[in-house]
Amino acid sequence: MSIDTLLLDPLYTQGEAANLLATPQSTFNRWVHGYTSSAGNHQEPFVTTAGPGRGVTVPFVGVAEAWVVRAFRTAGVSLPRIRSAVETLREGIGVEHALASERLKTDGADILWDLQTSDNRLDNRLVVVRNGNAVFGEVVREHLTRVSYRDGFAGSLMLKRADGIDVLIDPTVAYGQPVLEPYGVRVSDVVARIESGEPIDDIALDWNLPRIVVSNLALAA
Repeated sequence: MSIDTLLLDPLYTQGEAANLLATPQSTFNRWVHGYTSSAGNHQEPFVTTAGPGRGVTVPFVGVAEAWVVRAFRTAGVSLPRIRSAVETLREGIGVEHALASERLKTDGADILWDLQTSDNRLDNRLVVVRNGNAVFGEVVREHLTRVSYRDGFAGSLMLKRADGIDVLIDPTVAYGQPVLEPYGVRVSDVVARIESGEPIDDIALDWNLPRIVVSNLALAA
């Protein structure tokens, strides 16, 4: 199964992608560029980019891959163990962008459980067994519930900001820029009007937004 080229079109700078995922820039950079192990070995990146350097280089599929890596790290899994997991998933699922593949959700836990039992390079914060079935740990499952798939790969992400607002990122909607759900309004458009000094009530009325949503964006701006 080939990935839609739309998912590979660069949409974000590395800083924008890191902000979307609420991940430190330095951490995201390591995922994008790879890292050097304590033994001096360079490890390949986890996240797909259109090329090195600054500017708009991160496609939607890269953000989706980083979202899963973020889940693994939040679960407490080290980067070397994530490396093992990613390599095993690529081989087991059989596609280059395994972290963004829908098969991660359906087959990924079984594939990683086989890795865990064979050489103990993972731990049960990532994969556990319930009722005889391998399933992802709580943190990873929660991350995956926020991914919607299209033609076998991640097609959109529903992210919750620190202020509690849900935003959708989808390469087919507003060029992948964060959109307020379920209102279909770009976050940047609302923030621009807030920063220009327009009254919160006027902004909320014009776009039929709850006042609390605009107020929270104003506090975060």
